[in-house]
Amino acid sequence: MNNKIFATMIALSVISGCASKPETIVLQPNVTNMQGKVYKDHSAKLVVSDLRSTNHVVEVLGIEKPSTMIDADSSLQSVLNTEFSEELASQGLKVSNDSNIKLQLLVERARTYVNQDVLDYRANTIIKLKVKVDTISQTMSKTFTQRATSRGAFDADIEDLQIDFNRQLSKLISKVLTDQQLQEFIKG
Repeated sequence: MNNKIFATMIALSVISGCASKPETIVLQPNVTNMQGKVYKDHSAKLVVSDLRSTNHVVEVLGIEKPSTMIDADSSLQSVLNTEFSEELASQGLKVSNDSNIKLQLLVERARTYVNQDVLDYRANTIIKLKVKVDTISQTMSKTFTQRATSRGAFDADIEDLQIDFNRQLSKLISKVLTDQQLQEFIKG
């Protein structure tokens, strides 16, 4: 009898925890660029576009109930534009609309899928960014993907999902910023 009461209490706490309205994910990637001045006397026009059909960054897939979508507190496009503008400038690249070099960052995927079971969850994050560089005479295109999986007991915690999404976003930004092939192409 005690086991049935305990199981019922756990089930009720899981159900009531899922019933609350989800918060938003705060996008705050933390990129530390240790490379110094990579670009000298180079400039590029920076264009960031979000090609996703929906703007939410977390999708919680529950048992026998509709999915819950959790949006970011600000647009991923604007966050990436700010991060890349600041980090490229710290590498010595002048971001200018008058440049002959066009650096496009295209968000193809950016989502954490959470499979919520009764007693545990599994979260899969995938962020995919296509980088395209156009010069007067050439074009280069390269895709960067960051994946991660995490697991936990009971309900997925929004704060943990936020920390993990930002960690993966930071890693992806760092991959782009430190890619030598891109750097050499931009420098010509």
